[in-house]
This record gives sequence, structure tokens and C-alpha cells, in this order.
Amino acid sequence: MTAKYFPMLTPLRQKKIVSMKTSEERSLAFCSEILARQCLSELCDAPEFSFTLLLNPNAKSVVGNFDAEISIASEGDIVACAVSENFVGICVHPLKPFTFKDAQNKFSDVEIRAVFAESSYSFGELINLTECNEKSVIRAYALMSTLKEAYFFASGRGIRNDRKITLFEFDGNTVRCTDDDYIISESFIDDVTGYAISVVERYKK
Repeated sequence: MTAKYFPMLTPLRQKKIVSMKTSEERSLAFCSEILARQCLSELCDAPEFSFTLLLNPNAKSVVGNFDAEISIASEGDIVACAVSENFVGICVHPLKPFTFKDAQNKFSDVEIRAVFAESSYSFGELINLTECNEKSVIRAYALMSTLKEAYFFASGRGIRNDRKITLFEFDGNTVRCTDDDYIISESFIDDVTGYAISVVERYKK
């Protein structure tokens, strides 16, 4: 893939990728670029290298010459991309233990209760846990994390300090966004890779 696509990148983009410190960083940047172009090609029915990819002031990828929106996320060796005619954000998060303080730093009180709804611990016990290792709670935490971050990526503002406001509520087995300008396109856990993935879109007005 490198031999085929790398020469097709602009000289500036080639230089930026080559200048990265590690082979992992270079590989991640290159794969992100090619994946983004392939996704945009399918959405817009245009050649992969007809798109001008830029960054806005919040380091979010934008398409400079087509009426299309894009979001790229990476975590570990996972790269994910979402494209849409609406503003869009995507986030991936690994399934791993976390602390109650981690949840407090990210979520509102309503969202924290939703994340810990299936916990076997009391609230007092949860506060003092070194790590939460309950499988169902880890899954809920990962999904909520991706939803919150995808929301702010879709807003074009990146991760915000005001993310502790309530943005997502659970109704039985479903979740909805409390902001009517946004929709949840995807939110699921890939048990093969061990990652949660969410895509949130913001309607264009």
C-alpha cells in the first residue's frame, strides 16, 4: 500500500509523515490519510486523491474542496474514520479497567449513574475502588467515553472542559443524545478488537 499511495501524496504531506519520530507514528499518519481518502471516495463518488484534507484550529480534519465532513480517530493500533454530509465525530476507546475518578472527570452525575447501573458495588464502595474491573461496567464506561468525545469532535471544537454536562441518557437498552441537533449514528463494542466505537453527527442548518 505504501508503494502505491505514498507517491500520490502532496510533497508537503510526504515531508510531514517522513519527519515523524517513530515508525509507528509514520504508519498511523499514513494509514489515517489513506483510510480517510477511501471513505470520502465512497461518499462523494470521486477519486481518492481529489480531496484536499486540512486541519481546523482545533486539529480536526476537514475537507477543503468538497461538501463533505470527516472525522479520524486512533487508539493503539486502531484507526477509525467516519464521513458524512453532516458534521461528524468518531471515537474509539479500549475496554479496560478505570477508576471512579476517571468517570467523574468525564461524565455528569446522570451519566455516571448510567455507567455504574449494573455494578454490584454500593456507591460508597465505588468511590474507594482502586480500579473498576466489572465487565458490564467497563463496557458501559467505554461506550459513554466514545459518545462524549465523538459529540465534541462532531461539534468541531475538540474535547472540551464542559464535557461534564449531561449529553447522553439511557432508556433501557438504548441511549439518546439530549442535544436535538445531534444524532448517534453508531455506538457499539467490537469484541474481536476489544474496542468501543461511536459515531455522532450534527445536523447542518
